Amino acid sequence: MPHKRFYIFLFVLLVEVANLSAAGNGVLKGFVFDKQTHAALAEVNVQIVGESGKTQTNRNGMFSIRVTRSGIYKMSFSHLGYKTIVQAIATDSLNAEIYLESQSVNLSEVLVKATKRTSPLNEITVEPSAWATSITNISADQIRKMGATSTLDALKYSTDGLPSTQGRRKKYYYLVRGQNMAADYSINGVSLSTNGAGPMAQWIEAPSMLPATMIESIEVVRSGNSLLLGFSGLNGVVNVKTKTFDKSTTEAEVSYGTFNSYRVGVLHGGKFQNFNYAFSIYNDKTDGPANRHSYENLWNIYGKVGYKYKQLLELNVENFYTYGTRFVTQAVDYQGLTLPMRQLADIWEYDPMRYNISTVRLKINEAKSASTELQMSYILNRMDLYPDMHQFTVDPVTKKSVVGDSIIRNHMLNEPDTVLTLSAFQAVQPFANNYLRVAAMYASSANYTHGKSKRAIYSLAVLDQHSFGRTDIHAGVKVIREYYNYYVPNQGFGDETRAIQNQWQPVLVNFSTGVSYRRSSQLTYNVVLNSGELPVDNSSLQLYDDGSVGKLKQEQRTGLDLGLEYKPETGGNVEFTLFGIRQNNASEYTTRSYYDEDGLIRYYERNINLSTLGLECSYQSPVFANRWSGFANLSYKQVYQSQSSEYKKYTKQPPFIGNIGVSYAHKGLELNLMGKYVSTYTTDRFLQKEVDIGNYFNWDLTTNYKIARTCLEAFGSIINMLDVHYCTVSPIYPDFGRQMRIGLRAKF
Repeated sequence: MPHKRFYIFLFVLLVEVANLSAAGNGVLKGFVFDKQTHAALAEVNVQIVGESGKTQTNRNGMFSIRVTRSGIYKMSFSHLGYKTIVQAIATDSLNAEIYLESQSVNLSEVLVKATKRTSPLNEITVEPSAWATSITNISADQIRKMGATSTLDALKYSTDGLPSTQGRRKKYYYLVRGQNMAADYSINGVSLSTNGAGPMAQWIEAPSMLPATMIESIEVVRSGNSLLLGFSGLNGVVNVKTKTFDKSTTEAEVSYGTFNSYRVGVLHGGKFQNFNYAFSIYNDKTDGPANRHSYENLWNIYGKVGYKYKQLLELNVENFYTYGTRFVTQAVDYQGLTLPMRQLADIWEYDPMRYNISTVRLKINEAKSASTELQMSYILNRMDLYPDMHQFTVDPVTKKSVVGDSIIRNHMLNEPDTVLTLSAFQAVQPFANNYLRVAAMYASSANYTHGKSKRAIYSLAVLDQHSFGRTDIHAGVKVIREYYNYYVPNQGFGDETRAIQNQWQPVLVNFSTGVSYRRSSQLTYNVVLNSGELPVDNSSLQLYDDGSVGKLKQEQRTGLDLGLEYKPETGGNVEFTLFGIRQNNASEYTTRSYYDEDGLIRYYERNINLSTLGLECSYQSPVFANRWSGFANLSYKQVYQSQSSEYKKYTKQPPFIGNIGVSYAHKGLELNLMGKYVSTYTTDRFLQKEVDIGNYFNWDLTTNYKIARTCLEAFGSIINMLDVHYCTVSPIYPDFGRQMRIGLRAKF
């Protein structure tokens, strides 16, 4: 009997608690109408003034926002073609009625509000609507929650992406959808010709080192073929958008962490009349883990100036410069499989290492229905490499490598690379709901770091898109052709007497077409079809199965994306993308190596045919109880290699990549827990045979605390909490493991 009374008491207590909780909650709901016609208005933006709660009206003009306390709230209502109003609504109102008054609008801005996509007249390189579910957008707030310090850090939790450390030179690249070639980079729509324009361009990593503090957002185009971003676009594009300050802002920070690492820096930005400006300088230094030869001491300097003359002209100039010392991480042996064993003795040093990226954009709005943009970028990589090594021998009995203490000093190699790009874009609106864009792009590169070459790339693109009410369609073509002024065979390290001079390469033609259908304000379907060819180093050596050597063939690629985007009335965002990729004559490295005249290691390549079918899902939550928020994304794909009418699984790409994050914010305290899982895949890079890598879960924890009544914020992070020594390319270069950092930030 006592137990029975206890359960009855517990039940009554729970009911009362539930009732009290319900009494403290409330719902703001109602309908929005046209003031003149009294017709219901869909897709009206509804937001609680001064708070994060927001939603949109449905097709019946209805809105509903759940709040944590009862009372009266000021609500903002805005819609394209109507005056924005603010009205007070109480939670005990049955159904509030809001009436909006119409006003005239600029027709060229209709695409911005109606489809949530920027008009091509305003942002000339913006992708068509059908691409929405094939693009990952990373905001400055998300970057801050990650504790990221560079572009590459900020890409860590993006959908179907794998930030990668490419082997012995500790190069940083970003790979999407498991592709073997890294994504292109652009800054504010200015293409840099870094990765996708052929194997020789893959060695320019400067964009991955841009300071995260100056990034407003990152747009990752996961699918090829981007016609207006990148010089090929077939490997995906990372478009970094930098911050612009409307008022004087100053931030400074200092932090200290594992491996005697510190970071100190300051940024300042502001606006003066028609000018806006930004400047930052940061110093990052680390000793790296013991006995791994991983010392770094780099200075990053960034500057930006913008000028706007009325609505007619906009000019933006940016420059990013890195200077300092980087030791190339020393390899560790993996089960005696390292190939060649000699690289275990390498202790290379870049001193100094210099990267410089400059971009210029001039936009002219010559009419309401036409705009022109001229672009320029210049990249200078200038590195002094000291390819030193420890004394190295092989034990004649055990056949194991023996790395001695004495150091063999080699001659310094000066490695300068330059890339210049020039582009002209024209966007016109020939008639209502139609946008036509034409682009002419040019790139000239002089490479010495990984071979001697001087080449030029010419590209012409045409893209047309049209809106038929709820349906948007686009179609475009891009033509690319390379010209070799001078190019030494065998990846630039062959006999200079056989150098290719003054020779045009084959014309490459890429197509893209797609359809976007907006069924409602909450649900959108997208279809994108792409097809094209990738530039190839036609002097690279291909190793055939019989041991003979030949040239690589041109890769042809076709891709299809089927996307669905759902925006619940309660907030947040859900996306699904089913994709397929067919790659004929894709290239990959073999385990067969050779030494060039400088004693550096080179690897033969080979052509393979791949077919990929995959699914990408992502979810961004609204803010719950004004405290909790989160995200999750995952991708699953199966890749098959075809050979002699037979198919077998291609295991050098991870089938599954998942990311998850949970954030809690309350009274100045913020906690962010983020995790990344990569499933098992194989590699034979720098190894005698294929081995399994991947199958790791990496957790990161960051925290921020705003100190009351001050401009100070304390922050800290634990990266790789579980101390997993995973690898992304080869097990002879494992991750450094758990790293912790604490710091103080001031904002004025």
